[in-house]
Amino acid sequence: MPPSSGGGWKTIEDNEFLQELTESLKWARLFSISSGQPVVFRINGVERVYGFPRPEKHIPLNTEVFSERLEKDPETGDFLITFYPDGSMVGNDIEVVFDRTRAFRVFIHPLFGSVSLARLESSK
Repeated sequence: MPPSSGGGWKTIEDNEFLQELTESLKWARLFSISSGQPVVFRINGVERVYGFPRPEKHIPLNTEVFSERLEKDPETGDFLITFYPDGSMVGNDIEVVFDRTRAFRVFIHPLFGSVSLARLESSK
């Protein structure tokens, strides 16, 4: 029996989203350091977009993005991660769940602002 490849495309798309999200966070931090100005990375769950200076990159429909203790912009409702020119940041790790089954954590070091990714174990 040949191997099934139907779910493979979805996994590739999910991995591309994770890579794009982590690269966007790294880019926001580097932009803050190089410009000497704070940079606010925004996540808008209602419109399903993220990015900086405005959230314009799309969050796929099969994807949920969570975080605890993120600051919220009272005017837009966006959740905020702020990077500072010294490399530090204010915010928290982000959890990304695909199809309510596969979970990943994007770790953001609070002092250095470095970004890393790990898959979370399934609770099932």
